[in-house]
Amino acid sequence: MTQVRKKLPILSPFFIALVVLHSLFVDYTVQFPDFISSESSETNLETIKPKVIAENGVIGRISYLESFLVEIESKELPIDTDLEDTKDNVKRVLIGQKLLLGLLLFYLFLTFSTAMTYMFRVWFHKSMAHVLYPVSLVVLLPKIFFQLNLMVQKDIFSYFYFLFLLCTYIFTILAYRTIIKDKEPYEGFQSLQFSSSLEEEGRSPSQTKTGTYFVPIFHVLVIILIGILIGNLIYIPLFLLQKHYVSEFSYFIFFLIGLLSVFYIFNYNKVGGESQNKNWQNLSVSFAYLQYRFLRNGFFSIFTTILIILFVTFLFSLLLFNIDLIQNNLGLFGKTTEF
Repeated sequence: MTQVRKKLPILSPFFIALVVLHSLFVDYTVQFPDFISSESSETNLETIKPKVIAENGVIGRISYLESFLVEIESKELPIDTDLEDTKDNVKRVLIGQKLLLGLLLFYLFLTFSTAMTYMFRVWFHKSMAHVLYPVSLVVLLPKIFFQLNLMVQKDIFSYFYFLFLLCTYIFTILAYRTIIKDKEPYEGFQSLQFSSSLEEEGRSPSQTKTGTYFVPIFHVLVIILIGILIGNLIYIPLFLLQKHYVSEFSYFIFFLIGLLSVFYIFNYNKVGGESQNKNWQNLSVSFAYLQYRFLRNGFFSIFTTILIILFVTFLFSLLLFNIDLIQNNLGLFGKTTEF
């Protein structure tokens, strides 16, 4: 039994991956009745009950929105028809669905990365597990309730999928408990911890030099100049591109992110790969480490943004309180209107 529980952190992510794959093609929603009649018959009571229905997943929604865009951009429409606002709204909804698809694919790859890092005893495995398993427990719970409602509606397929989701939920809990209680050290691929240092990249750190006061002033001027050039040559053109060419710009951004990710994976493989492992094993761990960096930097950015928002809100509230206090007690603002 102990050996089986030790295998669960490898098997349970693949069960979760199957659920994510199913979500890409099939989604569930609650359908409410269009109107409620005042009649009290049993037939009417059945019709006013909300129902869970299956609909297209994110891939189906993206396909539908793209075909809808092609339809409204057709030349067969009247010339005087103005659909620019509708096109822009549909394109932005399409971008949102593509971002959701990217998030689901990241979640899908996270299941693979978590299993691989546990298998190879990588040092950042517990950090990956602390993200995957709690998120999976939250994601699986509404899916189980949807299947329960479908079982009430006599959907045959829901019985099998409910059983699969319930087993996946139990396996996820047991796997997470196994990882938390595991006291064995994870020491694989320790060199990846120092992948960002200059010594690991074969360069020696530059010596600290002291200069005159003109050096920082010169640096500030250079930063301002570079900021102006970047704003005019990169940011403004990119803003115009995403405004007028929404789909093309999204494809371009996804392509750049993918290209940069491949670059980082091969660099992590070069810096942190272990000679006793096969090449595909080193590449798998390098891919998992890239996801770990994404998660760590993403959580840090969100936390920093929340702190900044709270700080600015506090300062703004304090400013409004001070203005109100001065106006009510000293009447300075009232006196200034007399001049």
